[in-house]
Amino acid sequence: MNNIIEIRDVSKTFHLSEGIFSASKDKIKAIDNISLNIEKGKAIGIVGESGSGKSTLANIIADIIKPDSGEVLYKGKVVNRKTPDYKFYRKNVQVVFQDPYSSLNPRLKIFTMLKDGYKAHCTDNNYRERFIDIFKKVGLKEEFLYRYSHEFSGGQRQRISIARALILDPEIIIADEPVSALDVSVQSQILNIFKELKVREEKTIILISHDLAVVNFLCDYTIVLYKGVDVEYGKTDDIINNPIHPYTKTLISASKNLISSELIENINAVCPFASRCEHFDGKLCNKELEKKYIGDNHYHRCNKF
Repeated sequence: MNNIIEIRDVSKTFHLSEGIFSASKDKIKAIDNISLNIEKGKAIGIVGESGSGKSTLANIIADIIKPDSGEVLYKGKVVNRKTPDYKFYRKNVQVVFQDPYSSLNPRLKIFTMLKDGYKAHCTDNNYRERFIDIFKKVGLKEEFLYRYSHEFSGGQRQRISIARALILDPEIIIADEPVSALDVSVQSQILNIFKELKVREEKTIILISHDLAVVNFLCDYTIVLYKGVDVEYGKTDDIINNPIHPYTKTLISASKNLISSELIENINAVCPFASRCEHFDGKLCNKELEKKYIGDNHYHRCNKF
């Protein structure tokens, strides 16, 4: 198996405080001991509701934030900011954010913004033709290079964000909810761009989403997170057609109210989904959540099944 990214036992906790000068009292475990292998040229979906830890995991892979424990490996080597090849890693892992407007500098024309990013990693001056080629690839006109970001629609801005990610010819593209803020008609256009990148250019895509329909269209594998725990993982077809964990079934139902968050009150269980689960069992839900494999590439963490 040709793994381009390996995530080994990664955890991350955020500490909360009531005010600027107050001591930290509360903490949230955003990622809890996650391990994951990502194959070169494949697309993996990281899915879950808001607060599930999916964006935290993506930011750890992109090295935007550091984990409290565990490590990320790129082509078998631990990602380390102090090593000489770290700049190569940052060049080859690019992020497309959910809100294209806030991620684009409104004071710079698109060409200047792209040039600044390009020259930070490359020394040649043959970037203009490359920018034009990339813009054509994502369905944008050359003239758009010389405008400001506020002059574009949401769909056009997201295409610009994708173009910016492609300028450095990265191996890995992390797309954090790239279509959730767009109209349905534009969503399919953007998703088709990502699919072309995966199929024709063998880019590795890491897609963060709360929508399993979007993941089903693009991704080969899917990991389902709930409160930082990987409750299920497998090939996307298996996850969609044969979900095991109750939370995965909830996501597929596309109804967040299917299982009430008040089904069981004041519960303290090992399973993070216990308070919302229709299969709650006080004894089983307090046991350690071990991976249960139902195939070579499909596991879940539910003691009931």
